[in-house]
Amino acid sequence: MVLLKNIHPPTEGVRHEQSDTTAVLDGQRLGCGTLYVAETRLSWFDGSGLGFALEYPSIGMHAISRDVSAYPQEHLYVMVNGKLNDENEAEMAEKAAGDEEDDGSSSGGDDDDDEGVISEIRFVPTDKTSSFENQPTI
Repeated sequence: MVLLKNIHPPTEGVRHEQSDTTAVLDGQRLGCGTLYVAETRLSWFDGSGLGFALEYPSIGMHAISRDVSAYPQEHLYVMVNGKLNDENEAEMAEKAAGDEEDDGSSSGGDDDDDEGVISEIRFVPTDKTSSFENQPTI
């Protein structure tokens, strides 16, 4: 199970905000919420304020997927380096929350346990007319 944390959505450097977006992590539907594309991270929050944030260095690949044979709806596909389980998710969320409070530059150490392991996240917007197509690159 994925641990969603009670952290605040980004307020600075937000380049795109997409409401009514379903997050699906490794095939597990997390719910419908709001996706934020900010200058330093990608964040998603459900309606209750729980969510997660991904620092860009952890994102190995991202793409807009229109291949309905791979997934039944168009979506933003994000491949994350490492397995997003309860502990890793909590660490990433806490680091993102800490970074928002402290602008100091601290670099996290590499976790050799996650080497070669990936997680797939699909962000599926309800409103297809407001696509990610003309939005800033993450």
